[in-house]
Amino acid sequence: MTTSDPKPVADPKKNPSYPQRVHLSEKPRWEGILQSVESRLAVPRQKLSVLGHDPKRAAFSRIFAQMQGARDQIAEAIKRLPLETGGLYEEDHHRVDDAVAALDRLFAKWDAQTSGR
Repeated sequence: MTTSDPKPVADPKKNPSYPQRVHLSEKPRWEGILQSVESRLAVPRQKLSVLGHDPKRAAFSRIFAQMQGARDQIAEAIKRLPLETGGLYEEDHHRVDDAVAALDRLFAKWDAQTSGR
């Protein structure tokens, strides 16, 4: 009679068919990106608050609203990213990249309005 190694016991709290979360350690990186976006938005927010009845206020308000929309897209994707796996992770990663690129374009528009072009 031989003794065999006992089989490892599966954790009863985890479904073996459910994908493992492999991106949890990236959470600080993603939160850092979101914090960077928030910091970048502080300058336009401040300028918008002091514009008063400036004739360009409507244009600045529109651009700032679009900036906030891009920020919201980034925040929503970043909230999900550490918990996702496979294709969903890649999809949200792409969403963050696209929203950051859109935000960069909006900052260029903002700067063009500021310089009066």
